Amino acid sequence: MPINNLPIFPLPIFLLPQGVTRLRIFEARYLKMVSLAMKNRGFVVFSHDKDEKVNPMAVGSWVEIINFDQGEDGILLIDVRCKCLVDIKAITQDSDKLHHGDVTSKNHWPEVSLDKATDKLAKSLRKLFNENNELSSLYPKQYLEQGDWVVARWLELLPVKLAEKTLFVNENSFSQAKQLLQRIILSDEQK
Repeated sequence: MPINNLPIFPLPIFLLPQGVTRLRIFEARYLKMVSLAMKNRGFVVFSHDKDEKVNPMAVGSWVEIINFDQGEDGILLIDVRCKCLVDIKAITQDSDKLHHGDVTSKNHWPEVSLDKATDKLAKSLRKLFNENNELSSLYPKQYLEQGDWVVARWLELLPVKLAEKTLFVNENSFSQAKQLLQRIILSDEQK
């Protein structure tokens, strides 16, 4: 079912369902977006990196605000969690230069139990959470027993080009994502 007129925030971040990130909001148009999101149904993070010479994907992360605070510098800090991925259609811009779009929810990976490879990935992710207080504070509940959750969090965290990450927004891309992580993370651990 289409959802009309959600605010859209173009950012060079990649967020999959259940993923959480902290955003610093200071521009007037994005403060307006936060106000609209709090009153309504959230907003869409549109994965876009102006430095990468690729067309932005027409898929975004529909997020809800789960926490907000003011930083020491007076800038609004919000924590957002991805509810689901969405296909973005009909993008418009209002007089404040805030983008809006009509979206349709998109299926992503089904829930997957741990196997030998994802169990190793889960152990290395647990270690990363234990060593990084800021990251672990974003995830008070961690689903390290779910292979899909573990693979999604690793994909979000990896310093890989956004264009490469966007290959994994399709429902049938879990196996390829897991293979990529095995090559990058598990091969590093064996060195």
